[in-house]
Amino acid sequence: MKNFSILGYGHIGKVHEQAILESENAQLVSIIDFELPSDLGVKTYTALESFLQEDTETDVVVIATPNGLHREHAIRCLKAGKNVFIEKPIALNVEDAEEILAVAKEKGLRVFSSMQLRFSPVVQYVKKLLENNALGKIHMVNVQCYWNRNKNYYKLREWHGTEDMDGGVLFTQFSHFVDILNFWFDEVTCIGSRSFNFSHENVTEFDDSGYVDFNAGEAVGHMTYTTSVFNKNFESNITIIAEKGTVKIGDQYLNQMLYSDLKNVCCSKNVSTEQKNFHPSAITEVSDALLRHNPSILDGEHAVDLVKFITDANHFAHQEKLNSIKNYEVSHS
Repeated sequence: MKNFSILGYGHIGKVHEQAILESENAQLVSIIDFELPSDLGVKTYTALESFLQEDTETDVVVIATPNGLHREHAIRCLKAGKNVFIEKPIALNVEDAEEILAVAKEKGLRVFSSMQLRFSPVVQYVKKLLENNALGKIHMVNVQCYWNRNKNYYKLREWHGTEDMDGGVLFTQFSHFVDILNFWFDEVTCIGSRSFNFSHENVTEFDDSGYVDFNAGEAVGHMTYTTSVFNKNFESNITIIAEKGTVKIGDQYLNQMLYSDLKNVCCSKNVSTEQKNFHPSAITEVSDALLRHNPSILDGEHAVDLVKFITDANHFAHQEKLNSIKNYEVSHS
């Protein structure tokens, strides 16, 4: 049994609270936030510094604060002798992510990142197909994410929509889809991107839509994403086109097998699931990794590749805009 504390009691903090309560090898001992209800049933702290000075029970601090605070909060907890489980993304740039890992290594502690969709049975099934070479050579990988995030969403929390605290839709909305690519393939590299702001001008400090070209091993890949879909989320999916089969998985939680046509593979059992919350599996994994001192698929090292991919995509998109402006100015000079 490992003791957990939660830093940040917003929407995702409450999700982690429930996940800890549902896990058999984890126990919630405290919650830290500047404003908390009085009836939480565990110790509460209104300041991180007070917690770090007084706490003697916590094995793992769940970092559930705004994205832009992950680096600072993780490092403060690590320096105080606590392992950390950081809500995605682990940080908003590679340098901050690597600094977190460096401090953990210096202190002999563990860093985990909340990449819970890795526990989806559908995602795990495709992972095994790839590991067993059941698909043969992978030709193409296509990711589509068509969501809605309206103005009211960005009004819910003041940090939503800001460059320094939110980081953009690839970090906040679609990082799990990028992470699954990293989970499936040994090397995923962004090679180009463009971005657009269709319906969030004067609402967010970043674009709401775009596409990314990438390589996944020897396969070519393309990702199209948006938060400008009318009214509500439309669909999300990942398709693999391969030598020996075609596979398409989908839903917001990647828990549905939408299409499977495989050579010499009998997919007799239905791997789709109605389960949408894989956070308890992540908490169990973290606790087990600490109890057994074994590697984990949630180790922070895996999360650095996610941060690199997204920062590269944002960089390519920014450069594309600058080049367009430059070309326009030249053509009109």
